[in-house]
Amino acid sequence: MASLPKDTHNVEASPNVWIVPLAFPSHVKNFLEFAKVLATHKLTVTYFYTRGPAKALGVHTTVEKWRSEEGVDVHLRDLEIEEPEFADGLDDFKTWVEVMRQQEMRFDSILKQEIELGNKPTCVISDFWLAGIHENTVKRNVPDWTLSILSVGYTGAATYLSQLQSKGILKIPASPQDKDSQEELISLPGLPLMRICELDILSVFSSHVMFQFGKRNGLAVLKSDVVIFSTFQELEPRTFRELKIQMHNAAVKDKRETGELLTVGPIFPLTTPGAARPTGNDSDVKDRHPYLKFLDGQRDSSVLFVAFGSTWQLPPEQMLEIAFGLEASEQSFLCAFHPAEKTAKYPTGDIFDIIPPDLIIRIKGRGLFVQDWVPQLHILNHPAVGGFLSHCGQNSTLEGLSMGVPILTWPLFTDQNMNARFIVEEIQAGLGITKDESGEGLVDRTEVERKARALLQSEEGKAARKNALRIRELALRSVAVNGSSYNNMQSLVARIRGLAGVQ
Repeated sequence: MASLPKDTHNVEASPNVWIVPLAFPSHVKNFLEFAKVLATHKLTVTYFYTRGPAKALGVHTTVEKWRSEEGVDVHLRDLEIEEPEFADGLDDFKTWVEVMRQQEMRFDSILKQEIELGNKPTCVISDFWLAGIHENTVKRNVPDWTLSILSVGYTGAATYLSQLQSKGILKIPASPQDKDSQEELISLPGLPLMRICELDILSVFSSHVMFQFGKRNGLAVLKSDVVIFSTFQELEPRTFRELKIQMHNAAVKDKRETGELLTVGPIFPLTTPGAARPTGNDSDVKDRHPYLKFLDGQRDSSVLFVAFGSTWQLPPEQMLEIAFGLEASEQSFLCAFHPAEKTAKYPTGDIFDIIPPDLIIRIKGRGLFVQDWVPQLHILNHPAVGGFLSHCGQNSTLEGLSMGVPILTWPLFTDQNMNARFIVEEIQAGLGITKDESGEGLVDRTEVERKARALLQSEEGKAARKNALRIRELALRSVAVNGSSYNNMQSLVARIRGLAGVQ
């Protein structure tokens, strides 16, 4: 087996950082962006991938383009694991546990081999969910730091609960569906009082297959010398402060130095507010993405962008309710759906076999349904976009807020519920969709219609937009020279260079 590539320019002047994300699309994407940021600081970065997500996201093509056009020194390394099929999608947590185990075991094997060959990395930066990598890497006398692409609040809550459970101080009901989970309230550092079932940190419930993994991951954060977040400190000042306290207390107990907490985001490119519309004289007008061309024809702040992340499939019935609700709202919209869950009535899952053709005709010019990849960042930064109906994954949450777009929250899974509550209640930069808990949990078309109108037209929606624009300014300030994220990134790079003994 070939060893890791060495820097062909100047080995001594370019410390080698190994990056290892969880094999899940949002993690793969975020860690890849982080790898590029590190490489722009003249570091050599080796990015470990699994084939399925890497192929789906075009990782090889992206990195080849970066290397040829920007000269960044990013290398790819295949973990060469047998990737199982996810028969039940995100609900197949047993499969996820197996994937994480394989990633951790395979990485340790590679690390051992490379150390024996004299290719010891300067440090490893691994995913919050891959605590086994942290444990094994530190045992081999290689610094391993944690990168969490989750919110500081969610990470801090998981860490705090892991401590209480491991000490036997707190006994959480076995399942979020238990009566006690539905009724009992819990207070977490820097977060509002909430019902236990609202946590949606599935790995803190003992009946969940990820329980032991979750407890291990939370405790590993406290042992890390450096914990990195892809967000920015000014977005979550309270939870940031509380997590620092947790880390300090754990360090004092273990008689070691307190780990460093660094927010370095947003790590995706931030442009000036409101991307300009192209003119007829722009050389790239003819190559402009068709969905951006659709937005070019809409009024400023008039369009609701609808997207549910990189993996989520909606039931056909829910897709229909959204489509009819958007039509009835009389608002302009761009709605990006994945193929729907396949059913007996809709066996193909194709959205255009589900949404009635006459509805598509009626909304022509005002609305657009797409079943395709969309350039989300460019869409969110377009001046025509006035709102974002989102599942509230951390990537989408950060992208929407950093572009100054208020969010209509529709959480589906794990940290999304906490993110949605944060958006609506803490920073008041969005409105919440209300689900029908009495039936199948579907959101009906009336609710979609009402909230789409409210976000784009009501005084409440205008206030949310004002707050979202305030968050955007904080984001821009954080990555500007001497901003919090800028300074933290400089500190991180200096620390890496210090490990390698270079300036």
